[in-house]
Amino acid sequence: MSSPFFLYLHGFASGPTSEKARFFAVRLAERNVDLAVPDLNEGEGGFFGLTVTRALRQVEEILFRSGARERGAVLLGSSLGGYLAALAASRNPEVQAVVMMAPAFDLPARWQHILGNEVIARWRSEGQLEVDHYAWKRKEAISFAFYRDSLGHPPYPKVECPGLVLHGVYDAEVPVGTSRKFVSLCPNVRLVELESDHALVDVLDRMWEEAEAFLAPWLPAQGA
Repeated sequence: MSSPFFLYLHGFASGPTSEKARFFAVRLAERNVDLAVPDLNEGEGGFFGLTVTRALRQVEEILFRSGARERGAVLLGSSLGGYLAALAASRNPEVQAVVMMAPAFDLPARWQHILGNEVIARWRSEGQLEVDHYAWKRKEAISFAFYRDSLGHPPYPKVECPGLVLHGVYDAEVPVGTSRKFVSLCPNVRLVELESDHALVDVLDRMWEEAEAFLAPWLPAQGA
């Protein structure tokens, strides 16, 4: 039987060369697993045109092309990517397991909390908002369509496959309470709370320990 397809989804205003993406690619390579890491900034309209719907379509196209319907898939994701991984898992039965790092559940509420009503109103009026793009290390504009589109997706997707959430208790961007609520709605998902913030880069080794143990049924046998 062929091994499942492993896919990593990066966060908002990040990219496929993020520290976590590279870390998990290396660790999984040591277990003889190739990790696909697409660039969610690509697509119609580039980063400016990014929406949850567009990114989810990109993920599902990748799953289709990978043969995941026959071989199965394992998704990993960080922040927005973690939320996308949960959405994809809720919609695609070929997803057999999902690892979510500081997943950005209840996305519109997160933006409302961070930006406030005044900035959201200006974003709506002007049609775009400048944000820090961490991968490109510069300011980039994002269309208000990103926020408007996010309102049409479930804040807490129903994930029925086995799942693992890794979330920092000091996360100011996506409070750990959102993941606590998510796991209360999804009995097959376990939450591990870590002494870290939203970035989680200071607990990479601990995250790998948790992820490797969780993913054991889908990883090739060591030494195989």
